[in-house]
Amino acid sequence: MMRLHARLWKFSRRIRYRLERASEILRAGRRRPRIVFIHTPKTGGSSISTYFKEYVGSKRSGRVVRYDDFKNLDPLLFASRARAARFVTGHMPWSVFELCRDEDTFAFTVLRDPYQRLRSLYHFIVNLPDSYEREPEVDEMRHMSLEDFLSSRDPKIRQYTDNFVARQFSGSLDILPETDEDRQRLANKAVENLQSIDLVGFNDDLDSAFKRVAEVAGLPPPPAGRRVNVTSKLVASGKGREIVSRDFSPAMRELAKPLVEGDLIVYRYFRQL
Repeated sequence: MMRLHARLWKFSRRIRYRLERASEILRAGRRRPRIVFIHTPKTGGSSISTYFKEYVGSKRSGRVVRYDDFKNLDPLLFASRARAARFVTGHMPWSVFELCRDEDTFAFTVLRDPYQRLRSLYHFIVNLPDSYEREPEVDEMRHMSLEDFLSSRDPKIRQYTDNFVARQFSGSLDILPETDEDRQRLANKAVENLQSIDLVGFNDDLDSAFKRVAEVAGLPPPPAGRRVNVTSKLVASGKGREIVSRDFSPAMRELAKPLVEGDLIVYRYFRQL
């Protein structure tokens, strides 16, 4: 009974949202922009995506398109579906985002302190329930110590750990930096690209970015503090949750330093703005 009630509640929200947007088009002669969210893992993006789906529609409707469902397919297929959608999200690299970007696009992302993001990513992976959808290499990471996770030179692991933000927003996630010059170059390109999008928000002030994007899309203001897919919620015990939220020790911070140097350049640039 409760499940039926939840479905009806979601259905009514979506119908009301579509009627309001249709009425708006008739009155103003134009529609609101397509929202494209370039999602970096562990920045609070699942909260945003879940809220949009509650109103805009399901993936089956075609009104919401998630890059992660297409990443092993032709990027042009994703781009074509994305341009027909109203909300597009996923862990897409910049090169893919540019394929679906047009004058009808409001694009945004959320940044997080790179050390905190990497710490959250590790604890999220090692505490994943068996039922959670994941890539095969994530199973390997689930059994790694923090030290092994941060020091691994395995390219499959580094895809997740090594300056993900600088790589994602510079163009392609396939490029792994090997030198300080590589990290600086990727960071510079990422900063240049990010300057061209409509909004760069921050995880520690997520409510502000969340509210702004909802306004652009014509959604009701999201409830303050609304969060889903939070790392600490995967951990059952209070002691475990305290470990998850604990900062890196000086030794682990030093080990993590090469993995965040490029990301820090990007984060600090936009933070000071």
